[in-house]
Amino acid sequence: MGDTKPAGTRKVLEQSVEYLVPGMELASDVCSADNSSMLASAGTIVNNDLIKKFENWEIAKVDIVAEITENPIVDPKVQKFLNQYNQSVTVMQKAFDDIRQTQDVPVEEFTETADGIVDNVSDSMNIIDKIYDLPVCDDYTFRHSVNVSAISALIATWLKFPAENVSAIALAGLLHDVGKSQLPPALLNKPYKLPPAEYAIYQTHTKLGYELANKKHTIARSVLYAILEHHERMDGSGYPVQLCAPDIHPYAKIIAVADMFDESLTINCDTPGAVSPYLSLDKLREEIGCLDAKACITFRENMMNFLSGNRVMLTNKQAGRVVFLNKDKPSRSMVQMDDGTVLDLSKMNDVCIHYVIK
Repeated sequence: MGDTKPAGTRKVLEQSVEYLVPGMELASDVCSADNSSMLASAGTIVNNDLIKKFENWEIAKVDIVAEITENPIVDPKVQKFLNQYNQSVTVMQKAFDDIRQTQDVPVEEFTETADGIVDNVSDSMNIIDKIYDLPVCDDYTFRHSVNVSAISALIATWLKFPAENVSAIALAGLLHDVGKSQLPPALLNKPYKLPPAEYAIYQTHTKLGYELANKKHTIARSVLYAILEHHERMDGSGYPVQLCAPDIHPYAKIIAVADMFDESLTINCDTPGAVSPYLSLDKLREEIGCLDAKACITFRENMMNFLSGNRVMLTNKQAGRVVFLNKDKPSRSMVQMDDGTVLDLSKMNDVCIHYVIK
C-alpha cells in the first residue's frame, strides 16, 4: 500500500481508476464492493501496486485530492497583495490621466507603487494567478501595467536577481507602456487586431514612453532601456529598431515575457472577462525563439504550479476540471468532465482548453 500524509483543506475529485497515476492522494477510504475489506485509507499516496490492487478488486472510481493546499480567500498574504494591487491600478489610472495632460511622469508615485508591488509579491509567491479572478474593468491599460510589473518582479525574483534590481524591474514594468498615454484612447481600446497604418502608430508607444521618462533625471538608464526595448525580440524581429539578443537590455527581456503572457490574457482574449493561462503559456513556448529562453522557461515552470485543479471551458463548449497538467502544452492537459470521464486533450486534435471558469 502507498504512503500516507495528512489531508488539508483541498478540493476532492472523483477519479476513474483507469486514469489514476502515482503521486495522487486518496481523499477517502476505498473498500471492496461488498465492504468486507479495506483496500486503502484516506490520505494514501497512490503507487503502481495500489493501482493494480484496485484493478484486481474491480474498483471503478475513487476520490482523490486536488493539489490545492490553501484557500486563497482567507490567506492574509493574498488579501494584502490584492489590496495593494487594487490600489496600484487606481494610482496608474490617475497617473496616466495626468501624463496625458501634462506630459510629466510622476516618478515618486510610480516608484512607491512599484515598491509596494515588490514587497507584497515577495511575500506571496503563489498569488499571481489570483489577479485574473478580479472583476473585468473597462480599460485594461492600467491593469496591464500593474500585471506586467508584478509578473516581471516575480520572474526577476525566481531568477535570483538582487532586491534592488527587482525593484527597478518592477518600476520598468509599471512604466513600460507609459508612452500609450500619448496615443488616442480610441486606438488603444479597439477590441480587434489593428490594420497596418494604425499598428504603426501603436508601435510608437515605446519611443514616446522613453522620451517621456527620459525627461526625469531620477529614472535610471536601465529602466529607460526597458521601456524602449520591451518589444524588441531576440531574433531581430521586434521594434522599434530590430535589436538582436546581445543588444537587448536584460530588464527588457524579462518585461517582454511578462508583457506577452498578460497581453494574451487581458487584451487579446476573444471572450470578454475570460482568461486562459493555458493558451498563453502555449504561446510563450511557441515564441521562445524570439524571447529570452531563461526568463521564459523559468516563468513557465513556476506557473505550472498554479494550473492544476482549475475548472475550465473547452473549445467544444464542455466544462470540466484540470486533473493532470501537460507541461509541454498546457492547453492539452487531462480534464475530468462533470460526468466523471477524463479527456486526454493531447490526443484530441480539435479540442483544447479555452478559458478558466471563474
